[in-house]
Amino acid sequence: MEVSFSRLQIIFLLLLSLGISNHVLIIPHLLKAAGRDAWISILLAYAGLIVWSLILYWILKSMSTLSFQSWIEGRIGKIGFNVIGGGFALYLLVAGMMIVFDTTKNVNIYFLPRTPSAIVILSFIFLAYCAARGGLKTIVYMSTVLLPVVWILGIGVAIMTKNSKDYGMLQPILTEGIGPDLRGIVVVFGGSIDLMVLLLLQHKLKKPLNYSTVFVLLTLLVGLIMGPTIGSLASFGPIQAENFRFPAFEQWRLVMIGRHISHVDFFAAFQLMAGSIVRTALIIYFLAQLIGRGSEKYSKTIMICITVVISIPSLLMISDISMQAFIQRYFYSYSLWFGVAITAILFMITYMPHRREEAQ
Repeated sequence: MEVSFSRLQIIFLLLLSLGISNHVLIIPHLLKAAGRDAWISILLAYAGLIVWSLILYWILKSMSTLSFQSWIEGRIGKIGFNVIGGGFALYLLVAGMMIVFDTTKNVNIYFLPRTPSAIVILSFIFLAYCAARGGLKTIVYMSTVLLPVVWILGIGVAIMTKNSKDYGMLQPILTEGIGPDLRGIVVVFGGSIDLMVLLLLQHKLKKPLNYSTVFVLLTLLVGLIMGPTIGSLASFGPIQAENFRFPAFEQWRLVMIGRHISHVDFFAAFQLMAGSIVRTALIIYFLAQLIGRGSEKYSKTIMICITVVISIPSLLMISDISMQAFIQRYFYSYSLWFGVAITAILFMITYMPHRREEAQ
């Protein structure tokens, strides 16, 4: 029996899976691109994302209860779906490699420096694979249990570090012109293209999405970038924050509970692992849906292959400096152009008649 989900469940799923990217992965690249003006870049990108979300909602409205595949094949045929679905698959594949690489690197750097990287990588990817193999229902239920805890911890660290912050370090702005702000906009916009996964999820909902849900989701996801970005700038200053590998994580090291309790950054590990496992599992699930259409045995084989492929950069021990340089130079800008191009194509498809309607 096909399982369907409520809008709230899908919001929980996406806040945890996309939020880990916004909350952890984007911020070091955003700070390097925009420096002190990173928070200005977020505000400017948010305005553009609202316009983009209106177009995305128009596409979702056109899809109604149809799956992404059925909707596209009904208008431009199977070849059209293979091209667009292939683009989505490539994007998700790169995103999967990034989350596996960054998560296992974080664990190796902060918690298990003496543990062989291969053990950390294989343990992490095995958990993510098991969650993906359990299906979307398993991933959604994991999110609904984990997100409230992750959210409370996030609010907790913001409150407990408030005395360590100097918000005066957010100013002055535009000291180096508009260039850094524009580069920051590319990072925020490119990273937020993840929201297009709504196209792959809407047919799993009990009711199609309305714009209020899309807007709230977008606002919360942008808030997940804004909070730790301002926190990092106010806690460490723009120069020091730019040099951190994981600025959001570093804020946990400032936490003191009373006079005698510190070093509670293991809570950050819980947040990281919760979001990363859900994100990786969801990416494996989506890729299996896009590529492994066919028998159940074929889909499971594809799922294993995907799991192996997204682990390759980590298992090959690619230099972290090289990986971050690649992401900084190429990923977010190409992600932005990919998102804009796909949105434009899908928007045009909404005006094409369904082939059955055309035949009648």
